[in-house]
Amino acid sequence: MRPLGISLVALVAAACQPGAMPGAADGEQGPDAAGLVRLPCDGSEPLRPAHPFYCSRDRIYVRPEARDALVDAARELARRYPGTVITFMDASGADGRVPFEPHLSHGDGRQVDLSLFYTSLDGTRIDGSPPGSRPNGYGNYEPPRPGDPQPCRGIDRPNDDRDPPADRAWRLDEARSRALTEILAGDRRVRRILIEPHLERRWNLEDHPKLRFAGCQAARHDDHLHVDFD
Repeated sequence: MRPLGISLVALVAAACQPGAMPGAADGEQGPDAAGLVRLPCDGSEPLRPAHPFYCSRDRIYVRPEARDALVDAARELARRYPGTVITFMDASGADGRVPFEPHLSHGDGRQVDLSLFYTSLDGTRIDGSPPGSRPNGYGNYEPPRPGDPQPCRGIDRPNDDRDPPADRAWRLDEARSRALTEILAGDRRVRRILIEPHLERRWNLEDHPKLRFAGCQAARHDDHLHVDFD
């Protein structure tokens, strides 16, 4: 789920710290004392953080099985769409402590947030977050269309989660975002994926047993997927 407290100032400051992007051995490190490993921040796999902040502040720890599943998903997505790189945000801390602030459902290395994909208005693929969007990878929402299910309409949800302006310079990359969802949902190591109901319907995935709605008390999940692993 989307974090509340990652500020722009903190992001910029973290990016200036030495070692914000670990070395080549990062993706090959063994489990720490909590049994967790780092997601690769070094470009060795088609996975990358939305911002160096996540790596420099050790917010990218997962269980080894979760890292393996993410690497497999990233390789398969890159096979289908050459050059595509999965963007990750918050996972868990190195100590495996729950909760992992500001989340309620991260901390034990079984959860990670992954950005959806975007294009420019002419259909050109965008690498990472769209221009002019939030630098932490969250908040680039895909608005429901007329007739889409909107169970939280009229309800104030966390984090001031309003639709983006209609004249934004980017749109959701439906093909790659759906492919990412389907690849992960088809992996036996994935327990569930939190996503908004209107995307489930749009992608004809409403009946998939692993896709869940987080509820109106939670932040929106039409800018990212919250993935839980077994």
